[in-house]
Amino acid sequence: MEIRFPSGKRIGLRSVSLTIVVLSFVLAGGCTIATRQDNHLVLENNARFLHAFQDANQALARNDFEKAGHIARMWQKYPSLTTRNRKRLLELVRKIRREQALYLMGEARQLEAVGHLNEALGKVDLASTLDPSWQAPRRARRHLLILVDVQGQMGRQWESLVRRLLVLRKSDPSNPELDRTLAWSYFHLARSRFSSDHFAGAYRWVKKSLLLDPENSDARELEGRILKKVNADTDQGEALFRTNHIDQSIALFHRALRIRPDDPRARKDLELALEAQALGGRSGHTGDQTKSVPPPPRL
Repeated sequence: MEIRFPSGKRIGLRSVSLTIVVLSFVLAGGCTIATRQDNHLVLENNARFLHAFQDANQALARNDFEKAGHIARMWQKYPSLTTRNRKRLLELVRKIRREQALYLMGEARQLEAVGHLNEALGKVDLASTLDPSWQAPRRARRHLLILVDVQGQMGRQWESLVRRLLVLRKSDPSNPELDRTLAWSYFHLARSRFSSDHFAGAYRWVKKSLLLDPENSDARELEGRILKKVNADTDQGEALFRTNHIDQSIALFHRALRIRPDDPRARKDLELALEAQALGGRSGHTGDQTKSVPPPPRL
């Protein structure tokens, strides 16, 4: 039997069948090769995931949560993990969040021990965000809020004690015991202010304490923590100034100077920023307006 084409050319049915068989074989072979290549790629990437999984666990052992989290986020975008590896990835994400929450709770306990209650609250709140099902951060938060309230009451008591000591000192200015007691009271008042994030008042009272008792190591340590805050604001202001965010840098320099009015670096930076602003310097962000400086903290 033959098939006649419009051109008049004839071809046998046997030849047609052979052609179909050959084409089918070629196409099937091509699909098989592509499938093998895809399977090889999937196997290779799953093997790479296992190495990354080990790296993430090693990072966790070093408390390097940033690296571990980056690895987990990267592999969450890859859709072709095996079911077992997908389960490993979900367990890794939960482990990172729980261990970071545990670490933050440890930092919160350390901060509470030295009286930095508001900083401790910040750590506890972040731990609660990382692991919402964990009840410990919620209990710790309630505990810290009670301590903050008590600390505020104690601060007012230290103020009352300072006022009484100043009256006594006026009537007996040569009594060295009054000076030591007053220095001790100034320090506790400063620490109360610091724990409530009232850094300007904390700096003022700790300087008074050190003026009467320069050898007080606790007061020196507190002064260092306050100056660290001043330097952090100044550093951030300088970074913003270098990127032409003039108004924002001015706000930060003002904030640093509200804590330590005689800080030489912050004062010099503020003068330069104000001069740049007067010459027409503006933030690099489109539509950024001059921001008003927030009111000074409560002393």
